[in-house]
Amino acid sequence: MASPTIDSTVAHTRQRSARGEGEQLRTDLLVAAADLIAEHGSVDGISLRAIARRTGVSPTAVYRHFSDHTELLQASVRHCWESFLRVLEDARDGGDDAFESFDRCGFAYAAFALENPGQYRVLFSHHIDLEAETSVVANATFMILVELVQRMLRACDDDRSTHFVAVQVHTWIHGIVDLSSSHPDVEWPSIDSQLLGLRQSLGLERPA
Repeated sequence: MASPTIDSTVAHTRQRSARGEGEQLRTDLLVAAADLIAEHGSVDGISLRAIARRTGVSPTAVYRHFSDHTELLQASVRHCWESFLRVLEDARDGGDDAFESFDRCGFAYAAFALENPGQYRVLFSHHIDLEAETSVVANATFMILVELVQRMLRACDDDRSTHFVAVQVHTWIHGIVDLSSSHPDVEWPSIDSQLLGLRQSLGLERPA
């Protein structure tokens, strides 16, 4: 049975974009599409009209930026990964010390997930087949973690598998943000303290 088409979104009126504001509308369309993907759990059945309604524009306005809803949905998923990658790159590049960069990346990861729950669900909570270009970006986000873990293991003279430890770290951080977002009324320890506990538990402390 085909998935039902999502078209029952709340509409709001949006004024016509001023000259030079077309890129903002394009970004708004990408974010709206990501929110619908997150709510529905997949890209199936999400119409261009639903995305237009969520953004507050006419379907005609959408066609100025995307040829069809498939292109828009693919671009939306890629936008989520690109946004996440920029956040991690900025955190990593804030200094040369691997341990400090790791802490910054962990906090930036958590902040992105908690501030952009729809986009984060698109990344990690639903299975979506990625086109090749998007897969490259998605892999680049994980390689930032692999790089930092490798540098910390070397500093600790630790011969554990970098990939295995990186997967452990990613699983742990995902658990932190997933529980924090799904159960916001629980008095969780601070993100900083949980990330410190992560490093201590996984033996990623700076050598004396």
